[in-house]
Amino acid sequence: MLGFSHHPSPAPAAMVHSIRSLSANIADLLLDVVFLVDRCGIIVDVSAGCERMLGYRPTELIGQYVLDFVVPGDRDATAAEGARVLAGQDRSGFENRYLHKDGHCVDIMWSARWIADQGLRLGVARDVSLRKRAERRQAATYAISEAAYQASDLAGLCGEIHGILDRLVGAPGMVVVTDPTPQHGFKVIYQRDHDERGRLPSRACLARWRATASTPDALAPAAVRHAARGRLNTWLMVELKGPAGTIGALLLRDRTGTGYSPADRGLLHFVAAQVGLALERKRLHDDLMRSACYDELTGLPNRRLFFDRIRTAVARARRCQSRLGLLYVDVDDFKQVNDRHGHAAGDALLREVAARLVECARQSDTVARLGGDEFVLLLEDLQAPADAERCADKIRAALARPVPTQCAPLHIGVSIGCALFPDHADQVETLLMHADARMYARKRAQKATPDAAAWPVPDPLSERT
Repeated sequence: MLGFSHHPSPAPAAMVHSIRSLSANIADLLLDVVFLVDRCGIIVDVSAGCERMLGYRPTELIGQYVLDFVVPGDRDATAAEGARVLAGQDRSGFENRYLHKDGHCVDIMWSARWIADQGLRLGVARDVSLRKRAERRQAATYAISEAAYQASDLAGLCGEIHGILDRLVGAPGMVVVTDPTPQHGFKVIYQRDHDERGRLPSRACLARWRATASTPDALAPAAVRHAARGRLNTWLMVELKGPAGTIGALLLRDRTGTGYSPADRGLLHFVAAQVGLALERKRLHDDLMRSACYDELTGLPNRRLFFDRIRTAVARARRCQSRLGLLYVDVDDFKQVNDRHGHAAGDALLREVAARLVECARQSDTVARLGGDEFVLLLEDLQAPADAERCADKIRAALARPVPTQCAPLHIGVSIGCALFPDHADQVETLLMHADARMYARKRAQKATPDAAAWPVPDPLSERT
């Protein structure tokens, strides 16, 4: 009867190995990469996986300074981490970026320790590019959404997005064009290059890629190339899409001039989708705000925005003890223009009146349309009461010129009432009442006597109880 031993027979001496004796083979089989670096930061040895991770064969790395392969922006932090390891601290989880042989960045997470008896730093590097790319994609999405919420206008939003993309993949140059239609061409709503030596593509250069599009939604080439200061600049072009299709393009110039890696291009296409949505939301928001605050016909601030501004102006004038003026302007016999020449002529007249009022005002003044044929001018920081009357005289002279229309030139008159803060009133409501009353008093005087426009108008609110 055969018996079975419960103890295995000892292996022949020639087959007895320890894990340590196999370390060289193990290191080359690891998905991670093992580095040996001396005290001076020179690579002494590296496992074969470095070619898979960084594109270099071991012989190309051995004898080189390890920091030469680190992305320049990460070198200070990497040197500080190396000093901690040299001081005898075991380190784990440190992350930095290395430059691949083809130029793109590789995200690496390190574990390292100092081997004192050999005077070497042992480091194990793991490629975490996929995880970091996902994190950057998520962070970029959040950052763009926040920028879209906080930006005051489209140009400001594009500036915030430029900063986000520059930090994300390195984009010192950025151009944003919108409305790429054959009928209207395109609009450049943002263009900037952080590099003083860089030069933005000319509008003619941008027009070439638009002209080569085969369909209205195709922005054609993936890159825009132009010569600047003796070198060829290449700009990556990514479509910007909104809910209704292509709304424009995002053009980016990388730092090195070698172009973006496939991974970075994939990330930028994803981010461009968020940018397109953010721009569309911002444009819609701006349109809604403009509709709420500006007159559609003339483009002037409407009643709502005017009242907001005059309350702010009165509060500021009260605090600074300054003077402001309010001019109430009414077009005489405007109804007859509509009745005789039609509403199109009436609209053209109102637009021309608005334009001439703006020409008569300073940049710091507010010209608004309250409705119908009634306009107001808010004049801040007046030096003397006569300044308001001088502005009124300027308006009368500007509106005395015939207004061209499709029918015939129109000759119009205006009635203007003036009120001053704090001379006539120290509250918004009474200031408006004073200007309105003086305007109607002048209108009645002009109807009673044709030459009354040159006469002084009595102050209807001068006698107060």
